[in-house]
Amino acid sequence: MATSSAHWKDQDPYSAPGPLGSRYDDHALHLDIQLVVPGIRPKSFYRAANTQVNIKSDPFSMKCVVEIVKIDKKKTPPEKSIIDRRFYEIQRFPAEIETITWKLKKDCCVLTIRKKVAQSWENQMSQFGMT
Repeated sequence: MATSSAHWKDQDPYSAPGPLGSRYDDHALHLDIQLVVPGIRPKSFYRAANTQVNIKSDPFSMKCVVEIVKIDKKKTPPEKSIIDRRFYEIQRFPAEIETITWKLKKDCCVLTIRKKVAQSWENQMSQFGMT
């Protein structure tokens, strides 16, 4: 979905659609969340990544905006336009968290949520969902 960058700048990033899918992988010390966003290209030896990830969090919740961008290097200064934007939110974690890190894979952004206390969140996640 190609859209002019002016359109995206006018829009609240938190009103963007969610990822096409998500998957949880619960571990004692951390939780991995895979967000499926077609078009994500990770950094490689030959090319820069085409994705920006912005995360706002506190000890019990998080908001994540994933933006796929295109940079026009022919313009001076280089112009960045947003091709796609996706929003993902967890309103309440089952328990307190310490940090959130992210890594890009092809068509996927993997968030790693470090738990403050080692415990399984599987029961809470399946009972109440996390979004």
